[in-house]
Amino acid sequence: MSKSFLSPPEITSAIISMGIARGNEKNIIKTLVSGFVAGMFIALAAIGNTTASQTLAQTFDVGFSKFIGACIFPIGLMLCVFTGSSLFTGNSLLSLAFLSKELKFINLVKNLIIVWIGNLLGSFFTAYLAFYAGAFNSPIIQKIFLDTGLSKINLSFSQCVASGFFCNILVVMGIIMAMGSNDATGKILGCWFPVMLFVLSGYQHVVANMFIIAVGKILSPENFSLVDIFINHFLPTSIGNFLSGGIFLPLFLYFSYYKRNSTKYFKINKKSFL
Repeated sequence: MSKSFLSPPEITSAIISMGIARGNEKNIIKTLVSGFVAGMFIALAAIGNTTASQTLAQTFDVGFSKFIGACIFPIGLMLCVFTGSSLFTGNSLLSLAFLSKELKFINLVKNLIIVWIGNLLGSFFTAYLAFYAGAFNSPIIQKIFLDTGLSKINLSFSQCVASGFFCNILVVMGIIMAMGSNDATGKILGCWFPVMLFVLSGYQHVVANMFIIAVGKILSPENFSLVDIFINHFLPTSIGNFLSGGIFLPLFLYFSYYKRNSTKYFKINKKSFL
């Protein structure tokens, strides 16, 4: 009878295997498309989040409104996990393969840059397509996206870094928990709890914010300059996301569980994904 979940060392091995496969992918278009699709999934989850919670803050309770939205948003990560599509935040875990000397630094950087661009393109594409599809026709939804987008670009550099750090602790833990499960139900629950917590807490996720800010730019272009978007928000949020998902947690797993000479450590197929 097979186990329903992997041990922490086995999860560490699976992450390294994923890093080898994704980091050494030579087809740039494939990596870009994988990022594009993941950006779309997160954007669609953000639409569902906002639609579900749009009036609850005014008619019932602010905390409950955030919770309902937070219950919807993890679907975006679930879609990424079950399709193997790539998020910048999740792919920051590829650093573990670099730490274990199984992935070259240049390949790690290349993958993260391409995936980041793919996430951005997917987010902006979904924002424009959803706009023309009428997803933002409601004045309430327009106000939520506009206010949220403006609040994000007005955060200080240090706030974005700190909030991004906490965000990706939870997102990456969602991925780790999903990878640790051997069945679909476990993967779904593994994604749901940590991501729900990050959304409820209001931390900064660069890919989700790509979509939110893109919608704000569509609705009120004069209030969103490229400097505000890319330099004042995307840059520090990406740094914060990477500090936790690409440095802090990989170092924890590396020093806690990695065994360089363990033959059983790489039983998992090195071409496997999530």
